Amino acid sequence: MNWMNEIGKYLRLITDRYSAFDKSEDADFFDQGYRDFFGKDRSFFLGLSDEDLMAYIRADLEVEQLRPLGLVMMQDGLHSGQRSEQQNLLIKARLILDYVMKETSSFAFEDYGYLSTIDAKLK
Repeated sequence: MNWMNEIGKYLRLITDRYSAFDKSEDADFFDQGYRDFFGKDRSFFLGLSDEDLMAYIRADLEVEQLRPLGLVMMQDGLHSGQRSEQQNLLIKARLILDYVMKETSSFAFEDYGYLSTIDAKLK
């Protein structure tokens, strides 16, 4: 329960701290979030293939951690200054958010907005 509260605070911090999607930010902020909440550096997630990412989340994460990871990746991608890195992170965020909706058989209208944002940036 404490982990959920802390990741919620971190996600709110991202939202409050960054008001414009076109502004690139320091990757250290996101790297710290990946390490604190998921036990891996940002470079670990950037280097995973889609198949390896899915294997990792199935084997190493609890279902409650998946949506927050997808949201962190989405925000990281939206704030990345490098196009290839942005695409990489957004594709992975989309994979995770889609998987969570299928795995849990639940959805939030908010998630469809996130997917729409991701799709618009991937075009």
